[in-house]
Amino acid sequence: MGIDRYELAREMDRLRQLAMEKWKQDPLPVGRAAEERLQREVKTLGLQNHILDLETDGYTVLPPGKAAPLELFDELQDAMNQLLGRAKADNLPDSGLGQTLFHMLPENPAFEKAIMSDASLTLVTYLLGYRAKLSQCTGLIKEAGAPALGIHADHSAKFPAPWSNLSNYCVVTWVLTDYTRENGAVCVWPGSHLKGQPVPPELTMAHDREEIRVLEVPKGSVIVWHGSLWHGAVPRTSTGRRMTLVLPHVRDAIQPQELFWASTTEEMIERNAPRFATLMGLTSAGPWIQDGPSRDRLAMAPFGGSKFE
Repeated sequence: MGIDRYELAREMDRLRQLAMEKWKQDPLPVGRAAEERLQREVKTLGLQNHILDLETDGYTVLPPGKAAPLELFDELQDAMNQLLGRAKADNLPDSGLGQTLFHMLPENPAFEKAIMSDASLTLVTYLLGYRAKLSQCTGLIKEAGAPALGIHADHSAKFPAPWSNLSNYCVVTWVLTDYTRENGAVCVWPGSHLKGQPVPPELTMAHDREEIRVLEVPKGSVIVWHGSLWHGAVPRTSTGRRMTLVLPHVRDAIQPQELFWASTTEEMIERNAPRFATLMGLTSAGPWIQDGPSRDRLAMAPFGGSKFE
């Protein structure tokens, strides 16, 4: 028996009406106004050098204390440890990702705090626009002996190449334990986002090439990268765990990988700023079933032509 599409439409409409009321508190800009607002936010938060990093290297690192207090990183780590005991974590064995915890957002409000961090969300806006949607809320846990994660670009297997310099997908990585080479840290190929191409097969395990940079950064750091950046992770040789919260995002017209509108509650919408509902996909025109598109949601769309909408 299929899902009751009429009940689904009614439930979606209820959440979308609530999202629309929140939207009225802070309507998202279009056209030139989107770029001007973003410029103000970047300046207020002191993110100018991080924007330059994204343009030149394809990634940037927010140091501890810039995205959130260290206490939030402790909360996130505790929340993931609790989930490890009761959620499926062997989703992608031998992938180099380690244990994976998918769709964690509805499990603990600490994850809401992370996605709503002003500094990291502003960098997401720079890459994907104000109407960006959360695509995943995933926990990665690497134990001793975890293999390397092959070098890849996140635009691969999602968008046909060659890719333009425009990012349609970006990743925000919250470093919950120190990143060192021995701990299996993320590695990147700086500037590779400008190639606009997937990683050639002969380079997917080329972690020792001189172009590769291993990101050895302390707990409390947040890494943001462009969807075309070539990156991976080196093998873990030390004991203990490497824990990471990974928050990929997509542009408004792109389907997220996790169905956040299906697990978002009224309480989650109410306790967060208006932008939260947009990240959940509740202010986008689609998807719809027999109820069809809403004129009100169509009016919220990025119709002004700016990449920052």
